[in-house]
Amino acid sequence: MVAYGLFIALVLSVIIFIILFKLLRAIAPLVIHGVMGLIVFWLCNSSGVLSIPIDWITFLIAALGGVAGVVIVIFLAAFGVPLR
Repeated sequence: MVAYGLFIALVLSVIIFIILFKLLRAIAPLVIHGVMGLIVFWLCNSSGVLSIPIDWITFLIAALGGVAGVVIVIFLAAFGVPLR
């Protein structure tokens, strides 16, 4: 009886591991692109290339869009769209 419980626990553990592994493999590129976008946005602002204030809207656009989000924020600021 105990052997069946251990076998079921082992099978469930393997299934949960596989699900979490696939989930993390899918999310990892999104996190990397988001962090890269925030770093590029911060570097452009701190070096004086951009004068766009970093507030919660621009932060979210850069974090969710990555480098493409930074480009979107730059285009919106260039065309005079208020980001606040």
